[in-house]
Amino acid sequence: MMKYTRNTLLLLFLLFAGQVMAQGKIGYITPDEIYPLMPETKKADSALQAYQKELAEAYQQLESEVNEAYGKFVKDSAKLSPAVREAKRGDLQTRIADLQNKEQQFNKMLEDAKEKQLKPVRDKMVKAIQEVAKENGYAHVLYKEYALVFPEADDLADRVKKKLGVK
Repeated sequence: MMKYTRNTLLLLFLLFAGQVMAQGKIGYITPDEIYPLMPETKKADSALQAYQKELAEAYQQLESEVNEAYGKFVKDSAKLSPAVREAKRGDLQTRIADLQNKEQQFNKMLEDAKEKQLKPVRDKMVKAIQEVAKENGYAHVLYKEYALVFPEADDLADRVKKKLGVK
C-alpha cells in the first residue's frame, strides 16, 4: 500500500511540475550589471555629484560660520557679563541646532534628487526587461542572484543590453 501511495504522489508531482513548466519560461537577470552601463545613469550620476558638491559647500559655509562664532565666544566669554555670556551661549546653541537641522535637510534634499534623477532610468531598464521577456516568451524573470542553478540560455542580460543599446 505504501509503495502505491508513493508512486501516486510521484506521478502527481510530475504532472504538477509539467503544468508549471507549461505556464511559461523563466528568465534570469542581474539588473545591477546593466544599470551602470546605461548612459542615462552616467548623466544622472554626474548631475547628482554636482548637486551634492553644491550642498556640501553650502553646509561647509554654515559650519564655518558656526565655528567662527564658537571661537569668538570662547575667546570673549571671560570679558562678557554673565547675562551677555548666557545670551551668546543660547544663540550659539541655537546656531548649532540649526546647523544639525540643515544637515538633515540637505541629506533629504539629496535623497529626493537621487530619486527624481534615477527613477526614470530604472523605469526604462525595467521596461526593457519586460519587453525582452515578452518578445522571447518568458512568463517570469527573476534576479539571477536568487537562483542557485539556471540555464545560461535563460540569462536575459545580453538581450536587455542590446535592447538598451549598451555594451
